[in-house]
Amino acid sequence: MELEKKYIYQVYVNGSFSKAAEALFVTQPALSIAIRKVEKAIGAALFHRGQRPLTLTPVGEMYISYIKKEMLLEQEMKQQIDDLHGLMSGDICLGGTNYMNAYLLPPYITRFTRRFPHIHIRMEETSSDQLINLLKEHKLDFTFSCDESVIQEFENYESFSDHILLALPSDFALPETLLSKALSAGDVAAGRHLAKDAPQVELSDFPEIPFIAIDAHINLGARSLKIFEETGVNPKRYIEVPQLVTAYRLALAGIGASFLSDRLVDGTEQHIRFFTFRSRYAIRRYRLLLPHGSYTPAAVKEFIKLLKTSD
Repeated sequence: MELEKKYIYQVYVNGSFSKAAEALFVTQPALSIAIRKVEKAIGAALFHRGQRPLTLTPVGEMYISYIKKEMLLEQEMKQQIDDLHGLMSGDICLGGTNYMNAYLLPPYITRFTRRFPHIHIRMEETSSDQLINLLKEHKLDFTFSCDESVIQEFENYESFSDHILLALPSDFALPETLLSKALSAGDVAAGRHLAKDAPQVELSDFPEIPFIAIDAHINLGARSLKIFEETGVNPKRYIEVPQLVTAYRLALAGIGASFLSDRLVDGTEQHIRFFTFRSRYAIRRYRLLLPHGSYTPAAVKEFIKLLKTSD
């Protein structure tokens, strides 16, 4: 891509000449002169300079759209050239939430890197909503979602799943009828909660338990609201946290009850009980999503194959 276009795109990304100059390692006057030269050539301003952060003029929006198309073509050309080398070079960029990247993806990435050691993997980590935006902008090769309304918008492939459990600190007083249905961390790690005859509880059996809520912008937070609505339970909210893992750590510390994914349980946890419950929202089935209308690199195809053949 021509240098001037890189300059213009960086100003668009940063919304500031000074920040863009810093990112590009050039002086601000040099950056301004280069962009003024382009604006003079096309006979129109690209940015509304009186606004902070800078915004695009209608001509600027058109110009940036063409830059993005050019960037995508360059990216696809590189990917196709890498594919000609037979997976002996190249890179893929995948996106996930903290939970996905730390708890769901590691075993798959381990298998992939052992099979294709020359492929460089870059991982982006942010919220689910932002991951979808990055995918739409072709800044990711793939990401994952268990939200059906999102999944149907993209070409998608089966990947992994998890099961939602209710976790309670073991010092919370419970009647014997509920204690008999409790599972230990070892039980969950061994997969006993997945057995057809695994004991299940009703959430209405825990009306006075202080509940650690997860922000509704997080999938499990939104899903928790649906679970409570479905079961007609109005929990006693004790504290609200921004992440699934945080809620689990607080439950382990004895602060309150929380929903959590079975993938978080390693079997060594003590002073905590787990319960399975009836809900159509208790199983999350994740799908791998591909960006619209772009070339799918051979490395990504191999990752999809790996997901299909994994347990």
